[in-house]
Amino acid sequence: MSARKFQKASIEDLVRWYEEGSVAYGQALDAADSRSANRAQDRVTGVYRELRRRAATSLLLPLLHSKDEIIRSFVATHALEFAPEHGEPVLLWLAARPGPNRTPALYALKAWREGALKFP
Repeated sequence: MSARKFQKASIEDLVRWYEEGSVAYGQALDAADSRSANRAQDRVTGVYRELRRRAATSLLLPLLHSKDEIIRSFVATHALEFAPEHGEPVLLWLAARPGPNRTPALYALKAWREGALKFP
């Protein structure tokens, strides 16, 4: 998706695309399909940039309660930039659980605490 398409989209579409991109990323990782995972990551990143440009990142916070851990992982990591009091507990929870989201949560927390986490 192009930046122009993101700019023309409604907030509701952006949040939905963020959610869909997160799920697609998780599915691509499960299938060991790095090309699809990269495309999905680019989609999530593009949506996040557009939401930030519109000062609407807080509209992602309800997704922290998603049943899908990969969605929660993406939102929690991005929330460290604008609402760390919401993102950090979710990342701590993910980091304490076995599974594929544990390591990314640990690294996100470590980088954030060290001031090295870069947001798109």
